[in-house]
Amino acid sequence: MSKLNALSGMLLRSPLLWGGALAFCFFGLIHAGVISDATVVRYLAGHWVEYVEVAMFCVGLAALTIKAADVWRQMQTAGESPLEPIPEGGQSPAEAVALAATLPDASMATGYLPRRLREAVDFVVRTGDSDGLGDHLKYLADVDAARAAHGYGLVRFVIWAIPIMGFLGTVIGITVAIANLSPTQLENISGVVAGLGTAFDTTATALGLSMVLMFLQFVVDRGEQALLARVDETAWAALAGRFQSFAGGDGAALAVARLGETMARSSAQLLDAQEQAWRSLEQTAVGGIRQLLDEAGERMTAAIGGSLDASLGRWGESLARAHDELASRREERWTGAAESLAEAVRGLERHQRALADQTAVLGSVVDATRDISTLERSLDANLSRLATTGRFEETLATLAAAVQLLAARAGDVAGDARRIDLHAARATGKAA
Repeated sequence: MSKLNALSGMLLRSPLLWGGALAFCFFGLIHAGVISDATVVRYLAGHWVEYVEVAMFCVGLAALTIKAADVWRQMQTAGESPLEPIPEGGQSPAEAVALAATLPDASMATGYLPRRLREAVDFVVRTGDSDGLGDHLKYLADVDAARAAHGYGLVRFVIWAIPIMGFLGTVIGITVAIANLSPTQLENISGVVAGLGTAFDTTATALGLSMVLMFLQFVVDRGEQALLARVDETAWAALAGRFQSFAGGDGAALAVARLGETMARSSAQLLDAQEQAWRSLEQTAVGGIRQLLDEAGERMTAAIGGSLDASLGRWGESLARAHDELASRREERWTGAAESLAEAVRGLERHQRALADQTAVLGSVVDATRDISTLERSLDANLSRLATTGRFEETLATLAAAVQLLAARAGDVAGDARRIDLHAARATGKAA
């Protein structure tokens, strides 16, 4: 991802890309008829040499524009140092390491001021003192000036190449004019005039474009020089007198100071080593404890799993036995209930038969009652006859026969009914 960002940033800052796009748009507007001025078309798009000159001018213009934008961006923050103010009494050179941590990396620094401060602090970190910091700042200023001059290499090449292309167009135009010049056609000099026009037009265009680029380069270069001067002032104000120096004392004080710095660095290194050892020991202990906990957890999991499996097995067997017992009891209860129900059905059947018998008896009783009613009517008739005839003894005998008949009907109604009726009829007949 960082390489992709770097590539995209390089393409966005490429003068060739922006210059080519600008030239393409310009010539597209001319061929589309948007730009139709005859002078512009003649001097900027009249010959293929002029196409090349305009394209090179666009590349140089894009390079100067990108440079001017970068200078203007850095000028906004060139007077503000990212470092903290210098403490009273200065700082020890040993503190340069902590100071360098607050600055961006040399590879990430994109401006003159961050790069200058980073390189100066790195010098103090590498050497361990600040005795040569002033000279190093001057060296860094010269390096930045050379770097700024080197940044105009493409523009200088374009400014040099455009007149060369103009001279090439001049040579081509004169060559065409001489080729069209013939002693037999002195009256027709249009080809000669066209060739000379091409020669002078390309040269004039090249000189004009070169002058514009040189002027713009001068303006941008002056702005960058002002930026470098401001960066020099800011860097000098931020670093001059910041670090303590023992260059003016005697040799013993310098030696004691160097020894103290060496001991401080050694102590810091020893503390770092101790810290790393403690961290490694801590990591080892944590790893051992984690491994022990993992093993204990695995053993506990296995033991709990085994005991749970055994307990669940026993519970399953108990549940199965309980289920079987409940099923057998339920079957026994259902069997008993079925037997009780069958016995009740048989009892109902017996009751039904008894009721049927009683119904038959009641029917016989009803028949006997009906017979008795008939006998009563016969008796009434006989009594009335007796009353008229005066045969009382014979009537008592008839009543006795009727009582016997009733007694016989109460004992066995079904078997002897006809016989009793016959006897009754006979008695009745006799009575009659």
